[in-house]
Amino acid sequence: MSVAPNVSKRDERREGILDVARDCFLAEGYAATSMSSIAARLGGSKGTLYNYFKSKEELFGAVIHRQCSAALAAMQALGGDETDPRTCLVRMTRGLLSHIMEPDAMAMNRLVIGESERFPELALMFYESGPRRGQELMAERLQALMEAGQLRRADPEEAASQLKDLTVGNLMWLKLWGVQPERSAADIDRYVAAGVDTFVRAYAP
Repeated sequence: MSVAPNVSKRDERREGILDVARDCFLAEGYAATSMSSIAARLGGSKGTLYNYFKSKEELFGAVIHRQCSAALAAMQALGGDETDPRTCLVRMTRGLLSHIMEPDAMAMNRLVIGESERFPELALMFYESGPRRGQELMAERLQALMEAGQLRRADPEEAASQLKDLTVGNLMWLKLWGVQPERSAADIDRYVAAGVDTFVRAYAP
C-alpha cells in the first residue's frame, strides 16, 4: 500500500530536479553547468542526482522533453475535433505560437542554438523532442482534413512546414533575435489568422 506515495514522492523530487537543472542550464549554459553545481543548488549529494539521471546529457534531454511536451499537448488539445479547417488550424497554430514565445521556451531555443556548434547532439535532441514532433502532429491533422475533403490532397509534411512558416516562423524569429517590441495578443491573433487564411486558400479543395 505504500507504493503509490513513494512513486508520487519520487516523481515530485524528479520534477524539482528538472526545475533546478533548467534554471542552471539557462543561467550558465550547457557547457558551464555540471552535475555537481546542480546538486549543490538542490542541496543534496551528486549521488542522489545520479539516482535519477545517469549523465548531464540525459538530464538536459529530460528538461527539453518536458519543455516541448507542454507545447505538443497544447497543439493536440487545441486542434480538437473541429471540422472547419480554418477554425481548427487557427486554434492549433495560435496555441503552438503561444508556447514557443514564452520566456523559458525562447531562452531554451537560444541556449540550444548557442551550444549547437560544440554540442550538435543537443540540437538534434531538441529538434526530435519538439519541432519535429510538432510538425508531425500538424501533418497528421492536415492529412485528416485532406482525407475528409476539406483541404486538397498534397504531401501533409510539406503542407505542415508551409503552415508553420506562415503562422509561426517570422514572429518566432523576431522574438528569438530580440529585434522587435512585444506585440499585443490581438496583433498576434491577426497575424496567425492571416497566415491560416493564406494557407486555406492555397489548399482549397
